[in-house]
Amino acid sequence: MPIYEFGCPSCGGITTELCKIGDNGEQLRCEECGNTGLIKHISGFSSLGICGGAGSGSCSPGCSGNCAGCH
Repeated sequence: MPIYEFGCPSCGGITTELCKIGDNGEQLRCEECGNTGLIKHISGFSSLGICGGAGSGSCSPGCSGNCAGCH
């Protein structure tokens, strides 16, 4: 199951929940104010690139591991 962020329309608090893809937040309760009916937010994700992994892909010598210096 993926982790989603839900926002409270009452106080603006953000709650992170592990839930099914189809869950929309209507049954969730805000951790800050107790309001029900949270709104699902679109969140970003991160992934290890070639420089962050153990591979020897197309990184420049001296890559620091975050790919900012080699791409």
